Amino acid sequence: MSTRAGQAATKAVRSALGFTAAKIASSDRLMSIVYDLMNETNFAGLAEHEEMLSDSVRVAAYHRGIQRNVQPGDVVVDLGTGTGLLAFMASRAGAKRVYAVEHSEFIEVAREIARHNGFTNIEFVQANSREFTPPEKVDVVLHEQMGDELFNENLVQNLLDVRDRFLRPHGRILPARFRLFVEPITMHESMRVRRFWNIDLPDGIDLSAMRESPIAQRYETGRNEQTWLRPGAVAGTLAAPKPILEFDLDTLASVDSLPTDFVVERTASADMIVDGTCIWFEALFDDDTVLTTSPLAPITSWGNRMYRLDQHFAKGEQLRLNVHMGRLVDPDTWIVMPL
Repeated sequence: MSTRAGQAATKAVRSALGFTAAKIASSDRLMSIVYDLMNETNFAGLAEHEEMLSDSVRVAAYHRGIQRNVQPGDVVVDLGTGTGLLAFMASRAGAKRVYAVEHSEFIEVAREIARHNGFTNIEFVQANSREFTPPEKVDVVLHEQMGDELFNENLVQNLLDVRDRFLRPHGRILPARFRLFVEPITMHESMRVRRFWNIDLPDGIDLSAMRESPIAQRYETGRNEQTWLRPGAVAGTLAAPKPILEFDLDTLASVDSLPTDFVVERTASADMIVDGTCIWFEALFDDDTVLTTSPLAPITSWGNRMYRLDQHFAKGEQLRLNVHMGRLVDPDTWIVMPL
């Protein structure tokens, strides 16, 4: 999901439903409806799919993962098929039958592509996944349900639902294993935006007093201020990255079993400015096929949210962060704060 599209769609859906954000957040069921509608809005035009299909990192990872894990004769469901790409890949890998499920009218584009390319073993189904049950048990569930912060396309709720209802015992979700990272990062000097009071100006003009100024504080955006990283902006991390959360959709008991509170502790590997804390994820198809949205890896169509800090750390100095994911599917409720 593109960052701007996701933000715009969230506002539009909330407005259309006539709910305040607080009312929506009070109900898991309402939140599921919101994000289902948001996903439909986000991917309703060619432009969004052009971005995803042009993401060579994404396409290559899915192609390799499907080739290695879909076996000849498998029955496959492609959840949220969009243009049908994953369904087409599964068919080419030898799947006996593929159910391509998509709740928006964009499924007509996928049908047209299938006709043009001669696919005959794909059944296209326009439905919400929770309202669809295939006529047979399924060997593989394919999906690309990951938002910028992993969870915000109803990833866990949707996949556990289909797993429990129609995935065959010992069937496979692709991808099923995930790692979530919340890492302090330093940016390239040319792309760094300093906090107001840390900006160096010529002629001895000093802004440092603005950090404690009651007047300047009127215009602060808050201690949990967030921004979006530009591609190529990150120079490195404070220390070696470690995931704060790892889980496997093939074995996860429920969404409620996922922890939402963490303490991140990192020791500076060198003197550096920590511009903020960045979120990314890894999706593992198998031990050798990993899709990462790290800002230090090749660029993908996913974005990276950063919680601003702009603080200097000396080598050996420790940074401790409190991470609270208020509601998994709504990253606007997440808090990342120094302890």
